[in-house]
Amino acid sequence: MSFRVILAGATGETGRVVLSNLLNDDRISKVTTLGRRESTVQHDKLQHHVVDFDNLPQDVFSDHDVAMCTLGTTRARSGKEGFLKVDKEYISDFARKSKEAGVKQMHLLSSQGANADSYFLYTQVKGEVDNLVTNMGFPDKVVIYGRLSCWLTDRSPGCWRDRPYGSFGGPT
Repeated sequence: MSFRVILAGATGETGRVVLSNLLNDDRISKVTTLGRRESTVQHDKLQHHVVDFDNLPQDVFSDHDVAMCTLGTTRARSGKEGFLKVDKEYISDFARKSKEAGVKQMHLLSSQGANADSYFLYTQVKGEVDNLVTNMGFPDKVVIYGRLSCWLTDRSPGCWRDRPYGSFGGPT
């Protein structure tokens, strides 16, 4: 069985590694990436779309089995409003449009300590988005609560690379 994946956040530090792994995985037949700029990555499986995340087009979500989101910024880099826009609005919209298009699996990079009741804005927003995605009704979802090192290295026991992409095609 092969999978068709749509990925938001492919140009970020984590997203670049995820994209590389997807493109080199024989189980993946198509990877669609969404970004604000042109991609420098070229591959037969890759279709890149330059998008305005404030107005994501619904049509790019059709014909995919799996959605993966590694979008994210920090308050220090983007300010409070920018952080809320990217880490809450953009991620929520990506998940919602994926669900509306019939995507069966949603993979979301979250954060350790994510908690909607947190006093800290970062972990509060991560928790709110985790809850939103969890309650959207995807038949299969994977929320990754890990350190960035878990995504980027092979040396972290129990991290996602020990079980790439969760369990494509099975319950998680």
